[in-house]
Amino acid sequence: MTMVEFKEQMQDLLNREKEVELDENLDDIEEWDSLGYVAFLAMAAEFTEKTIKASAVRGAKTVRDLYNLIEGE
Repeated sequence: MTMVEFKEQMQDLLNREKEVELDENLDDIEEWDSLGYVAFLAMAAEFTEKTIKASAVRGAKTVRDLYNLIEGE
């Protein structure tokens, strides 16, 4: 998944009109809540063959951190 595709997917799953920026702090995104968290896990399962641990998602601070989880960095 490219970075652009990831940003588009995040924008869709958060049901957000404002463009998602990679360096945005997750705590500053109003739409990042428990539903966003679960939707991210579902998206990650769809686009990657590896299992992303819930604790890793909880440890993410920025949108880029979430992207890195999917890309395996």
